[in-house]
Amino acid sequence: MAAENNILSFLTREEDREFGNRLLDLAETVKTRNSSRATGFVNPHQKKIAVDILNQLTGINYLISGGYEQAERKRILIFPDYLFPDHQEVPLSCVRVNGNFNFVTVNHRDFLGALLGLGIKRDYVGDILVHDSYAQAVLAPEILPEVKLNLSKVNEVPVEVKEISCEDLIFRPRNVKEILATVASLRLDAVISAGFGDSRTKSSSLISGGQVKLNWKPESDPAAEVEIGDVISIRGRGRLIVAEDRGISNSGRIKLTIERIT
Repeated sequence: MAAENNILSFLTREEDREFGNRLLDLAETVKTRNSSRATGFVNPHQKKIAVDILNQLTGINYLISGGYEQAERKRILIFPDYLFPDHQEVPLSCVRVNGNFNFVTVNHRDFLGALLGLGIKRDYVGDILVHDSYAQAVLAPEILPEVKLNLSKVNEVPVEVKEISCEDLIFRPRNVKEILATVASLRLDAVISAGFGDSRTKSSSLISGGQVKLNWKPESDPAAEVEIGDVISIRGRGRLIVAEDRGISNSGRIKLTIERIT
């Protein structure tokens, strides 16, 4: 227990420590049973935590994949270190969801909601790539039969699910705009205001209204502290990446480079 506490000592948030403990339990299972185990899909914040933890452990190795190079949500395969990494493969399945979406606008939330509506846990669903007339999704193989058999509608549009090779996934980069801004402090509402050109009042309202995530975690405090490298997601509007601290201006404000992704 003391060793585990030492490994997790860099984690301050309760939910992060819970994730770290689950990961340690999974790694211990790999060691005792001499067999591979995979996590559910993790977000980039959790992936960083996992790498920091797994790199401290002996007797195990790991691979990370989300189906394509730019994937945001990924699974981690943990396996005994005597196995060759080249012979291991992260368990993933990929599907294409076809439907007549000419008269109904559907988005990522619609497809995710349809999957979760089957009773599937979020951890079993990776990235969902929405295109004009279809969507592609990365799934845990454990739920593939359920999805192929029972996913019949997305936003009331009848759909057909077809398994595809993950090599056929099509990723289209989002638009990125670099913004040079100054803020009085690294409060969350101040950074959002600078990134989107909104008033502080509007930014605070978005945060307290539950529309903002900081590093993939819901954040309801407008005064939450933001750090360089943090990712801020605003529902329906896109993301901000706090890319660079460029020092202090003559008026004493913090100069930031912010990347806005829409």
